[in-house]
Amino acid sequence: MCKLLLTVDHQFVRTPDGKVWVKTIYGYDFWRRYLAVFDSVRIAARVRNEEKICEKMLLASGDKVEFFDLPQYRGSKEFALKYPQIAKQVKGVTEGCSCAIFRIPSPIANLVKKEAVKRKMPWAVEIVNDPWDNFAPGTVKSIFRPIYRIYFTLQVKKYAKGANGVSYVTQYALQKRYPSYAKLHGESKEYFESYYSSILLKKDYFSEPRKSLYEQGKLHLVHINSCITDLSKGHDVVLQIVKRLRDKGHDVEATFIGDGPMRKYFEAMAVELKVEKYIFFTGLLSNSTEVRDILLHSDILVFPTLGEGLPRTVIEAMAVGLPCLSTAVNGIPELLAENDMFEQKDVDGFVCRIEELISDNAEYQKVSGQNISKALEYENSVLEKRRKIFYARLMDLVYGLYSI
Repeated sequence: MCKLLLTVDHQFVRTPDGKVWVKTIYGYDFWRRYLAVFDSVRIAARVRNEEKICEKMLLASGDKVEFFDLPQYRGSKEFALKYPQIAKQVKGVTEGCSCAIFRIPSPIANLVKKEAVKRKMPWAVEIVNDPWDNFAPGTVKSIFRPIYRIYFTLQVKKYAKGANGVSYVTQYALQKRYPSYAKLHGESKEYFESYYSSILLKKDYFSEPRKSLYEQGKLHLVHINSCITDLSKGHDVVLQIVKRLRDKGHDVEATFIGDGPMRKYFEAMAVELKVEKYIFFTGLLSNSTEVRDILLHSDILVFPTLGEGLPRTVIEAMAVGLPCLSTAVNGIPELLAENDMFEQKDVDGFVCRIEELISDNAEYQKVSGQNISKALEYENSVLEKRRKIFYARLMDLVYGLYSI
């Protein structure tokens, strides 16, 4: 029996009945990709106890999946304060496990990896974003931001060079900044790499290419960021784009999918810009069907992000035929054409491209079709093959090590 130990840098909730819940992404279906190869999975993550949960939360626990609860914290400052408690509680996390995968960057991964190394377990990493860009100037409002940036960048570099297996969410971008041992010294049975997105995009999610705007004469912009915690995803830029377009006479509104502590900040900004009547926040939407419905009733995704790995939100919007405008960071150039990417604060550039798309129906149709074709490269059956091979190579090391 091969049990995988998996670290996830996310917050979960446990209810009195023992079930574990999560706001988004890491529902039980997410763990199925690991269960396709491993017999069971133990997830080391932050878990807090709650009597009641939001009805929109996803069930994360289930058959062959167990959670190793670590103390709850929010942000690196709280992590530092609770470090002794977390370090004490992490003891025993590897018991009964055969190998480990660390989804990084993650502060939890450091403590869990120490335990895995003590037991000489084979381990791999899934690099899901780029801390160098995610903590770039203008993102997190914290005096510790430069420290976070250096700390997590060094973590990812070190892990990539030391792991048996390294998988990236990008095809090329993250590999250049964080080369694996296999890239530096050559691939072998013991050291290998792969790439696959974290997205779960099934065939029935896709739609036909758009023929025109959803409502003639009215423009619906959309932006997705499930947890609104800082300025890094460009909510403020989208608000300025709406302001500029309306000042130019366009009937435009924008919907922000997601929720979080910075929502009130952006709502106040909308009032300041006098566009609050045209700005809508959906709150938490953990159901992909709800997200898809909003995308189907939108015209253009505008995502002026400062840092990503390979954004699932952009791929989801592309899959339903939306033209997508974003920034040329990390893996985004692997998705979008050059004329659909701009500097994050280039409001004029975004506005100009939006006006081109809504005034030239042939161009709008062309981009819509191209985006669907590109998104098909990330359909689940395509990514599943690469994931299974990667996980199987890690599991092969288990039996190789234990047969000595």
